[in-house]
Amino acid sequence: MNTASTSNRLGLWFAHAYVIGLCGTLAGAYFFQFGLWEYPCPMCLLQRMFFLLSAVGPAWITVRSRKGAVTAGEWAAGWGWAIVAALAGSVVSATQVLMHIVPPDPGYAGALFGLHLYTWALITFLASAIAAGAALFLTPHSEPLDAGLTSPALRRAGTVTSGVLLVFAASNLVACFFLQGFAWQMPGDPTGYALFG
Repeated sequence: MNTASTSNRLGLWFAHAYVIGLCGTLAGAYFFQFGLWEYPCPMCLLQRMFFLLSAVGPAWITVRSRKGAVTAGEWAAGWGWAIVAALAGSVVSATQVLMHIVPPDPGYAGALFGLHLYTWALITFLASAIAAGAALFLTPHSEPLDAGLTSPALRRAGTVTSGVLLVFAASNLVACFFLQGFAWQMPGDPTGYALFG
């Protein structure tokens, strides 16, 4: 069995941080939705789904690391998945930015530090793709090997990270259901929860 060094353990911790970071981004979107009563449009929900999809690859790496040594191929596959999902999400975000870029269009919903959430989503998707690309580039130094087996802290983190991702995936499904209800199509600019309307 290949023995993990400090850099290999750091690589696995980075996979955990990536997943938690994207879930934190979704938590911010939830604050706007449930705290400020700003309802996400269909494109906003699609971006949320791509955040979740981008987190799946690294989350799979963390789960896989608890069952045995992670190979370079498995490491690359997980991060490759993250990059593809992040780039696909960036296309959706960029499309929404371009839809609202011409003045006097005020943009959709509120803003944070002068930028709308879909602009922040584009920045986050691109940063995520760069971070995942860096993890791929550093594969010889950062692939987890047996770090998930030999570190009790990483084994516990694996449970927490996968649990957090599942909670956000389930809550996003519920939030979508609240918005759309039993209708076949959600309005482009929702003004309430169709399920309760």
